[in-house]
Amino acid sequence: MREARWATLAFALSTVACATAPVPQPAPRPVLVSDAAEFRAALENAYAKITAHEQTPVDAPKVDVEAAASIPIPEHQSIRGALAYFTTELKPDIQQSLIRSAQYKNLIDRVLDEFKLPKGLAYLPVIESAYLPTLTSRAGAHGIWQFMPDTAREYGLRVDWWVDERADPDRSTRAAAAYLKDLHREFQDWPLALAAYNAGPGRIHRALDATGTRTFWELLELEAIPRETRGYVPTFFASLIIASDPSTYGFRLAGAVDVDVKRIEIEGPLSLRFLAESANIDEEILRDLNPALRQGVVPPGRAIVRVPAKVAEIIEARAATMKNDDSHVAICMYAVREGDNLKRLARAIGTKPQTILAMNGVRRLRRGESIYLPVRAHELGNLLAGRRKARRGDTALTGGM
Repeated sequence: MREARWATLAFALSTVACATAPVPQPAPRPVLVSDAAEFRAALENAYAKITAHEQTPVDAPKVDVEAAASIPIPEHQSIRGALAYFTTELKPDIQQSLIRSAQYKNLIDRVLDEFKLPKGLAYLPVIESAYLPTLTSRAGAHGIWQFMPDTAREYGLRVDWWVDERADPDRSTRAAAAYLKDLHREFQDWPLALAAYNAGPGRIHRALDATGTRTFWELLELEAIPRETRGYVPTFFASLIIASDPSTYGFRLAGAVDVDVKRIEIEGPLSLRFLAESANIDEEILRDLNPALRQGVVPPGRAIVRVPAKVAEIIEARAATMKNDDSHVAICMYAVREGDNLKRLARAIGTKPQTILAMNGVRRLRRGESIYLPVRAHELGNLLAGRRKARRGDTALTGGM
């Protein structure tokens, strides 16, 4: 993760709102951040710039479109400072993010309508992730909506060795909508709800109680909340202003698109590589359509996989038995026997003990339970044969899919 470049951009952005510093001038040679990790890192480190120029005069923009009208945009210097910076130094990166939003716009709008939430929230990923499903922050937040693992699980997302639904645009968007709705119900104010989305509701409540204030903007001015959060809310409103009236600020939006995809129930474990070979398509297409599959493998049992509609019929015809022909998947089932030791077992098959535990969602091995191991079934016996022979009374090892 090339965080140095990201950090440089972020630090620059974080100083845009200082009370005495001048409004940033357009960079003579703006640098495009094309790497996902760099883009996330730049925003993470940039929030301080938004909080550093609250009193710098900047002309307030005029906006009057559906997205902007869905959430009142406050008059605050930090927002205007963020807008000024977004339209200069960070312009190429914000433009990329807005273009990328087109592939998720219809999905997000449908979910926001279902949850009766403001349409403007569709642009929150501009500052969260640039709409990159596999982006992970330094703090461990992941996906378009940058959920932390515990919050993701609280809102029904699966996060384990096999699957991370924070990267699933559909399921994570529904979880984010539910979380944002809960936060707004709790705070009855969008700036505070957004601050809580970034910093956690507990921290915002404590800051309000400690200062005796009632608004996010008072917390910002008192520096009573983390610098990142003080910059996070103004950057959202700046992104909303730009997205609502892009041409005024020199941006453009692509039309919303729907990819022709079909969902198929398939039996795992099954590698996306074999699935792609069977359908005669590029494996990267399947990985892009199924970013939640962390290992590039459909997990054991029945699971839903997104595939291009044009090859759906081919895959459906073999969905139940395809895993039996997959020579690429290096996963097998093994029955834990008396005397099995986690560390020795891991060493014998060339993996880490933590991997075995994570694959199976357990903290320790128990005799008699069936577990998955990251090794091909036909290789398992040979790998463990030496260890088994060294122990008195051991018999041949059995392992299979």
